[in-house]
Amino acid sequence: MKPRRLALTNRSSKAITLETVTKVAEALQIQVDRDFADVWGVAATVAPFDKAEKIPAGYWPMRIVDHPVGGLGIHLDKAHQPYAEIMPTRDWSVTASHEMLEMLVDPYGQKLTSAPDIDPHSDHHQVRYLVEVCDPCEVWSYDIQNVAVSDFITPEYYNAHAAAGTSMDYLGRLSTPLEVPRGCYISWIDPADRRWHQKTPDGSFVRATSEIHPHRNPRDDRDQAFGDDPKRHDLFAIRAAMTRPRGKAKAKKK
Repeated sequence: MKPRRLALTNRSSKAITLETVTKVAEALQIQVDRDFADVWGVAATVAPFDKAEKIPAGYWPMRIVDHPVGGLGIHLDKAHQPYAEIMPTRDWSVTASHEMLEMLVDPYGQKLTSAPDIDPHSDHHQVRYLVEVCDPCEVWSYDIQNVAVSDFITPEYYNAHAAAGTSMDYLGRLSTPLEVPRGCYISWIDPADRRWHQKTPDGSFVRATSEIHPHRNPRDDRDQAFGDDPKRHDLFAIRAAMTRPRGKAKAKKK
């Protein structure tokens, strides 16, 4: 495995010090080396950079930003190289982990895998899922050296015939293939209607109004189909909503 080179840097107005960025980068490195590399067959080196430092050529940037240029998440620059933009929330390290792991498995947003349709109104024919390894379990995290990092699915997650007891995600929270708990989501192309479909974080199933674009990058095409909703990438808000005690509604401003 040839390691990818990733650069973690704070470009936001938030007072995130180089010391903190370095601590998070070290935790991300442990996650890749110890937990992720053997599962997905990828490798990476994660380097911290100060706000004023220029990121060298050959590194994939992961920038903490106030106002994303391409929208939060993973995108491709003019040279077709991937980069990630991260919100400076209190648990931004989870988002950094999330984007890092997804960038390592599918940097160019074009990896699709076949599995049965999970829409309850479907006959469960084979469809093509966009491989995003943190989206189906994005509400869960764990600590490495007191730094929170994201849970992630295993390749067996897409195997509808996986044996009982097979690990579907690193933390073991998912019990069946293609399970998508509330707060998480998954996207797929149905070859029967040539449209994007999605199970959304609120548990509903939606279908794009137009057919797929045959020459567009699949991840970009999905975002075009549903709109690159910043709420879908706001892991802090999603995780906060999932952990809020039931029956306690958010107070309205008077």
